[in-house]
Amino acid sequence: MGYIALLEGGTYKETAEAIDECVIAEIPVEDLEKILNYNPVATKKIIQILAKNIRDKERQLLDIAYNSLRKRVANALVVLLNKYRKEDEALFSINISREDLANIAGTATESLIRTLSDFKNEKLIEINGSKITILSEPKLNAMIN
Repeated sequence: MGYIALLEGGTYKETAEAIDECVIAEIPVEDLEKILNYNPVATKKIIQILAKNIRDKERQLLDIAYNSLRKRVANALVVLLNKYRKEDEALFSINISREDLANIAGTATESLIRTLSDFKNEKLIEINGSKITILSEPKLNAMIN
């Protein structure tokens, strides 16, 4: 499940790009308040989603603070593999911008590019434009653990 954003009033100039097919719905604040006040099942689900988002962000911040760059990049690749690999895929490939991958890994784009180049030289991944193919999932997993 994706993220939930609660916005109140004002004009927002943010952009997002979906990797997966998704549905976006805008719910007026008044309607959301009615749902929260009168539907405990929906309230519980929204709280669970928000709590999961907080846990994920907390884990991500800890990873950025304590893990090496190589470990963070390997982790980002494995997270994408686990989330988006189809069951019948022998090798997992994903088209993703270097900037987006750097954001996932919590690093500067230039640092990510150098690390991806190292991974390519070590035959862990293959790079073709914005397409990254994971050649050695076991070695990336070993790097994380």
